[in-house]
Amino acid sequence: MKKATILLGCLILCGLISVVNAQQRHKDPPFMVAMSTEKPLTIDGKLDENDWQRRIFSINFRAKYVPDDGSYSVSGSDLPTRTLVGTKGYSDTSSAALFFLHKGAELYIGLKSTDSSVCKRWGSWEGDGLYIKVKSKAGLEIEYKFMYNSDTTTTRAVLETSANAPSSSAIGASYNFTGTIPNDNASKDKGYSLELNIHLDKLGYTVVDTIPIVVTVMDPDFYTKTEDETTAPAQVQFYKSWWGSEWGASYSKLILGDTPIAEAYATTKAITLDGKLDEPEWNHVPSIVIAPGSKDATGWYYMQWGDTLNTYDDPSTTIVKFLHKGTDLYIGYISNDSSVGNINAYSAGWEADGIDIWMRDKFSIPDKAHRQEIQMIYTSFDTTKTAPLILNTFIPTPTSVEGASYNLPGTVPMSERAGKDRGYSGELVIHGADWGYAAGDTMLMAIIMWDMDHGSPDVTDGTPNHFTDYAKAWWGCEWAEPGPTGFDKYYLYRGVVLSPTQVQAVGEEHQILPLEFSIGQNYPNPFNPSTTISYSLTAESFVSLKVYDVLGQEVASLIQQKEKRGYHEVSFNGNNLSSGVYLYRLEAGSLIATKKMILMK
Repeated sequence: MKKATILLGCLILCGLISVVNAQQRHKDPPFMVAMSTEKPLTIDGKLDENDWQRRIFSINFRAKYVPDDGSYSVSGSDLPTRTLVGTKGYSDTSSAALFFLHKGAELYIGLKSTDSSVCKRWGSWEGDGLYIKVKSKAGLEIEYKFMYNSDTTTTRAVLETSANAPSSSAIGASYNFTGTIPNDNASKDKGYSLELNIHLDKLGYTVVDTIPIVVTVMDPDFYTKTEDETTAPAQVQFYKSWWGSEWGASYSKLILGDTPIAEAYATTKAITLDGKLDEPEWNHVPSIVIAPGSKDATGWYYMQWGDTLNTYDDPSTTIVKFLHKGTDLYIGYISNDSSVGNINAYSAGWEADGIDIWMRDKFSIPDKAHRQEIQMIYTSFDTTKTAPLILNTFIPTPTSVEGASYNLPGTVPMSERAGKDRGYSGELVIHGADWGYAAGDTMLMAIIMWDMDHGSPDVTDGTPNHFTDYAKAWWGCEWAEPGPTGFDKYYLYRGVVLSPTQVQAVGEEHQILPLEFSIGQNYPNPFNPSTTISYSLTAESFVSLKVYDVLGQEVASLIQQKEKRGYHEVSFNGNNLSSGVYLYRLEAGSLIATKKMILMK
């Protein structure tokens, strides 16, 4: 295959993931990504584990809330007590932040509220707290009510489930902040927190699925056992806001994202570091996708640079692939960025389009002052340059990393007047032995893809054009937290396994029976419209092989039958599908394997 064809075939331009205008994302997002946890969480209501302390983007339930660059607002709200005679309206402008985490199919929902009047709404089933509706995989609407609906001053939130909820499908705990006395108006409360764990496997889901969900935050105020809407209508208030819809007519989506481990296949051939990814080996390896809404990515951030009229019109997507030769880890990436350059509003060399990697050696945890950083970013304002390799002083040796980048045909960096760019690609090799890694180890790192748009010198970056946008998506963590151990404190790193799986050539014959259950990377990938999926079985099994879109909807069933031990392959034709990322999932008995493939028309 010609080099240009391979490179352009890897681009996914607008088809990977449907992304709405960034400002619309900050207002009523159609989906949220639940970040993965390092280990299962203790459900005590305190939200004090390190995982909760990471930079987790939240949905904020507050009257007239205006979202900032890193937070989101709700779908709607209501003030049911507005018709009461003499009502004050809503004077307790509480703020409640909602967070999502997951460990596999264990979903964790955390809520922190500043509510100054924690109570039950007497005469109804509502109280301060959460009302959640989740659709099971079979389509059943299941309710979880987690509210302060008891009548004592020492009460905690009570978890109730609908009759159709599977037994023991959720557990929850609440925590009253110091100074909070529920159902009492003697003094202002200091708020509360809730921690809910829903066992999604009991609802039929796995980690590859996307969960339809509706979340309502209830906020009754100034109710007591003797003061309610009948006895004190001018005193009590009740406000509620929701993400999705109030009663579940319209569901939002929760993506179980943030892949903690990626796999680097083994190769016996050295990769030529020219940034082009034109070796055939790159076509046969798994990949991760770093982009807004990707199941692989940990997070995404957009900055307006103080210009509220900005709109983010270039939600770039980057495909990252891994190979290894011994302890040499090769990282190949390709981005469809249509505005390649630097931030002209600041200065060349600070942050620019490209890749930024935080590495960690095998035996020590670097503190914030000694982070090991690898960059390949567009630091120059020269329209003919590619992104240079930049290493900070804490890399083991100046030769511990090598790399090169490549401007895809049609890309002119640092120039808006030249028209839309076609993206860029790059190849790195990290010599893992210099970091203490051995064969079979998992190398620890975080990868950030910067995306600076419309900041070139040949355009005006201020009003009335409203140029210069700054966004980034990452796998791992974006930055270190303060403190001597802050760099590793909040589960910064993700792992790349130096796998024993060898890159397979097309048509290679297997002469021996497989020793492990596995599914191979489809070939070709990206594909249009047909591709081949290979897999191995260690025993005769009933096999199910299905294809899903990124929202977890089944789009094709390829195999539903018993098959013998051995190597198998099946063709898939995506002619009736649109361009984008798809998941293919193999089940054989109790064994499950999932990989991604990219259809590019």
